[in-house]
Amino acid sequence: MAHEKTAHLKNIEMPELQLLKVKCYSGHTYAQRPESFFWQNKEHKISRIEKEWLEPGKRFFKVVTEDEKLFELCYNEAQDQWRLINQRRGGNMKQIFEALEKDARMTPEQISTMTGVPVADVKKAIKKAEQDRAILRYKAIIDWTKLGEEEVLALVEVKVVPQRNVGFDAIAERVYRFPQARSVYLASGTYDLAVLVAGKTMQEVAVFVSEKLATLEAVQGTVTHFILKKYKEDGEVFDSGGEVKRLPVTP
Repeated sequence: MAHEKTAHLKNIEMPELQLLKVKCYSGHTYAQRPESFFWQNKEHKISRIEKEWLEPGKRFFKVVTEDEKLFELCYNEAQDQWRLINQRRGGNMKQIFEALEKDARMTPEQISTMTGVPVADVKKAIKKAEQDRAILRYKAIIDWTKLGEEEVLALVEVKVVPQRNVGFDAIAERVYRFPQARSVYLASGTYDLAVLVAGKTMQEVAVFVSEKLATLEAVQGTVTHFILKKYKEDGEVFDSGGEVKRLPVTP
């Protein structure tokens, strides 16, 4: 059975594997530990080796690169060649950021326990994500009504004329620089930008839309939808129950 299994692997693996140039540490034997490899015209430095195993004439390594991608490498001793077996995003690394997205108060130690990733690697991944602005900031979702504070939110649809060479980016930048613009999205459909606007009163929001937003040169029209009640935000459900209190609208 062992011989048949080896023959079968040779038949299916060779056409699929990619040859690699690998820099490795060689101590008592060659290819003792890969340190980096070249793939897709780029050198990928290995931050850690998650697993290594031997088969007759071959050494296998499951490695994680500095950009948190998971690769499986194989060194064929008879051919003196390195090959790439598999490449994918490290699943555990994604779990780190999913945990932070759900609760930004989680410590690296708690995340390590949850994901199985060493604490040092959790801290390193978070620090790199902060430097790369993959993590933009940490925030809390607050139900301001329970604190006795009221705010008015409106979803404003904005029709704009895209500009040559920059499309919608230039006008979107002008919009998101307004402090009243809580969120700005490029959307498909009748209108181009969806803007979440915040203010203390309906009048304040209306003045911003009519005097600041609608008067921008590239803006052709706006439609304002005042938000009457929050039911769910960023995955968190607000207290349900009770009637929807419609805001009084004065013509």
